[in-house]
Amino acid sequence: MISIPSRLRDAHVHLYAYGLELSCVGMASCASAEECLHRIAAAAEGRAPGEWIACTGARVEGWREARWPTAREIDDAAGGRLCFVRSFDLHAVAAGAAALRLAGVEAATPDPAGPGKEGVIARDASGDPTGLLLEGACELLWRAMPQPTPQEFKERVRAALRDFRRRGFVEVHDMLSQRLLGPSIAALIDEGDEAALGVRVWLYPALDDVAWTLEHEESFARDTLRLAGGKIFLDGTLNSRTAWMLAPYPEPLPGLPHGKAMHGEEAIEAAVRRCDALGLPLAMHAIGDAAVRAGLGAIERASPDTAGFRIEHCQFVDEADVPRFADLGVIASLQPCHLLPDIEALRRRTPHRMGRAFPLRDLLDAARAAGLEPQDAVWFGSDAPVVEPDPADNAQAAAHRRRGGMPAEDAIAPEQAITEAEAWACMRSEAWEAGG
Repeated sequence: MISIPSRLRDAHVHLYAYGLELSCVGMASCASAEECLHRIAAAAEGRAPGEWIACTGARVEGWREARWPTAREIDDAAGGRLCFVRSFDLHAVAAGAAALRLAGVEAATPDPAGPGKEGVIARDASGDPTGLLLEGACELLWRAMPQPTPQEFKERVRAALRDFRRRGFVEVHDMLSQRLLGPSIAALIDEGDEAALGVRVWLYPALDDVAWTLEHEESFARDTLRLAGGKIFLDGTLNSRTAWMLAPYPEPLPGLPHGKAMHGEEAIEAAVRRCDALGLPLAMHAIGDAAVRAGLGAIERASPDTAGFRIEHCQFVDEADVPRFADLGVIASLQPCHLLPDIEALRRRTPHRMGRAFPLRDLLDAARAAGLEPQDAVWFGSDAPVVEPDPADNAQAAAHRRRGGMPAEDAIAPEQAITEAEAWACMRSEAWEAGG
């Protein structure tokens, strides 16, 4: 009989974004661009002309047409109202023409550039924006939107924490923590909110916010809330074809045969040293195998004194890099549950690297060979709201490598399967019992 932990850890979440997601128009179950537009039209009924229609969770690679709706199509469906459709992985957004105008996105607008800010404004043959924004270009839209009040922010965080507590989680690690997050959770704790008191939260703000957060930590730190490290992005995502890969994509984005590297080697190493100097580890978003290699290389060169450096996602890891995690003391933080919705994207975008997708068996065996307990070296999370934070999905993906009901021959890299018991162990919260 499998022992399922009663105290679960989700090692990668976005609390505010998840709380916000709970109030948006959901596109996770959408099957086509046509259905997406129908949902926008239904949501537009009764909305005020200036009210935003926020649609989230779109999985375009799984849609019948495998394409984003255009700005004109979104505008028509929304009746000219401000509207956007965000991808489930948070790295792409399609906006209506009205929203693009508000964000100042037009034919002459250059693609965003600069370390960690690179983005792509998708354009048609005439050079006009199609409505799709990738990576850093999404910020052009987010900056144009009204920001939540502190009370609105807190209520969305409250909703997220309550949902995690309901699901059996006692520990979550928030990635890219906003400056408001720590004070908001502290206020909920001080109010006696049951979920805030019952869920330990580790904060990982963006690297540029780490020093500020550290300076103000004393004002919000609580027994169940602490600053745990910093966060940077080394690449994009699989579905956007911006994950940084060692081998080129069969059908790459124009000018991006290997995806998108967000930082050069020197900048990554500098980030490692910067966090280490503050006595904190760094969490590095790295989905492609080239990004994983770059992160490990930076840690190896910098040789930080601080424990707890981690690489997030590790959706592809080259065979040669697997033992480096244990050798360098780096935590592999994965979300096996992403395999379930990504099956179509894996087959379409990376058929040449599917065997290296979510290499769980390799990572756990390498940890054991180094004398480590696998659950101390490999942590599971959901990346909510990228996917629903259902721990059973992680167990399903890790052990069976396919969706429930799919035939065994449809499994992705079945040789990388682990047991359900091992999967649950990678979600067990140890820090709570240890008081750490």
